[in-house]
Amino acid sequence: MSIGIDLYKPIYSNINNDDLSYEILASLRIFENFSIASEIGSLDKYIEDENVNFTSTGEYIKFGFDYNLFNNWTGMDNSIYLGMRFATSSFDNKIENYIIRSPDAYWSNNVTSNFETINHSNQNANWIEFLVGIKVETIKNFYLGISLRLNRLLSNTTPNNFSNLYIPGFNKVTDDNSWGSGFNYTLTYSLPLNFNKKASKK
Repeated sequence: MSIGIDLYKPIYSNINNDDLSYEILASLRIFENFSIASEIGSLDKYIEDENVNFTSTGEYIKFGFDYNLFNNWTGMDNSIYLGMRFATSSFDNKIENYIIRSPDAYWSNNVTSNFETINHSNQNANWIEFLVGIKVETIKNFYLGISLRLNRLLSNTTPNNFSNLYIPGFNKVTDDNSWGSGFNYTLTYSLPLNFNKKASKK
């Protein structure tokens, strides 16, 4: 069994004071090359877009499997793997301000700003992730890894007259595309447990 954290998220949060995010992960090897895996995360992110500024706050959980394609030499325990996750998120989006462009804005550049705060609470989204990753043992039982993820949005509750532009765990959402992407950079620790150890005494 392994437990760990995504290193990128707290580092980015420390650099960008408007963000606060973390993710913890766990996996359990069922067979030699097959593991079940899960990630749990939280996000509080301020986002500045061309036409709207908003804060996205929420939690997410992902659950699925990893399959190791790497044939380790004796004594090695590294992995190059493919995986899949089902993910769900519950979140709130608070619109800080937005811009309404007049119909002739293309010609006159006439823009009206509205600074009314709007809260969209109790939003939900579900998606699947396809991922490829690598994990390398750096010190005994400690591993550094990176994974690249392709996300496919399955469902997304949206408020009236507005679209969710960001979903915690899924990342940016666009109106004309239900696909997204992401990555994580992880540090994990493999617990020195041996569930297959046989008792020496009868």
